[in-house]
Amino acid sequence: MIIEEALTAGVEEVCIVAQPQQVEPITTYFSGTVADAIREKPELAAQADRLEEIGNRLHFAIQAEPEGFGHAIYCARDFAGGESVMILLGDHLYIPESGVSCAKQLMDVYTEVGRSVTSLDFCHESELSLNGVVHGSPSVESERLFTLSQIAEKPTVAFAQQHLRVEGIPEQQYLCNFGIDLLTPLLFDILDYNYKNRIVTHGEIQLRDAMTEIIKREGMHGYRVAGQRYDTGNPQELLRTVNAFGLQSPYRNSLI
Repeated sequence: MIIEEALTAGVEEVCIVAQPQQVEPITTYFSGTVADAIREKPELAAQADRLEEIGNRLHFAIQAEPEGFGHAIYCARDFAGGESVMILLGDHLYIPESGVSCAKQLMDVYTEVGRSVTSLDFCHESELSLNGVVHGSPSVESERLFTLSQIAEKPTVAFAQQHLRVEGIPEQQYLCNFGIDLLTPLLFDILDYNYKNRIVTHGEIQLRDAMTEIIKREGMHGYRVAGQRYDTGNPQELLRTVNAFGLQSPYRNSLI
C-alpha cells in the first residue's frame, strides 16, 4: 500500500531500503507468481498482475547495519542518481480527505514551489516526544503552506513552547512531520558529509539533521496535508489502522 501511495504521485521507480535477508521474500511477493486456482478468479488474478507490475519498478538498496534513518536513505544514493527523491516511511499508511492522495498533494506543492517540501500535520503538546516538530511562517498563498525555519526531533515541551510555536496554530498544538518528504539532490551531499565525518545524533545518522541543513542552504516548505496518517508500528495503532482502512473498503458494513 505504501508503494501504491508513491505511484499515485507520479513516482516511476521505487527503491526499498532493506537488509540482505529481506530482499528475496519481498521480490517473491511482487513476482506475480500465484497458484492456478487464484488465476481462475478474475479479481485475484488482476491483483497478482498488479503486484508483478509494481515488482518491475522495484529496486533495492542494502543497509547491512542499521545506523539511523538518515543512513538508510544514504544507502539509496546510487538509485537516486542526482535526482530529487520522495521518502516514505515503511510503517505509515495514509487516507486522504479527498480523491487526491497525500503523496500527490505533496508532489503538487513541490512542483509549484520548486524546492524541498515536507508533509505536516497537527499534533498536541502531549505527543511531542513521539514526533519531529517544525517551526515556520505561514504562507499568504495557502493556509496549509509554511516556509520552514527549524526542525526539532522529539523536542521537550519547554523547548517547543519557547522555539516551535507557529503563528495561527491553536494553543498546545504544533506542526509535526506527517511522514512523507520530497527532497532535492542536496540531501545526498549532506548525508555523504555527515556519514564520512560521523555527524550523528543519538549515535545515528539522522534524516532530520540533513533536512535542517537543507533549510539553511536552500530553504524548505512544509505542507499540512489534507488526510490522516496511520502508524502500524505498534499494536494499538495497528488496530486503529486496520479499522480505518476497513471502513474505506467494500466490507465497511461488517464493521459498523
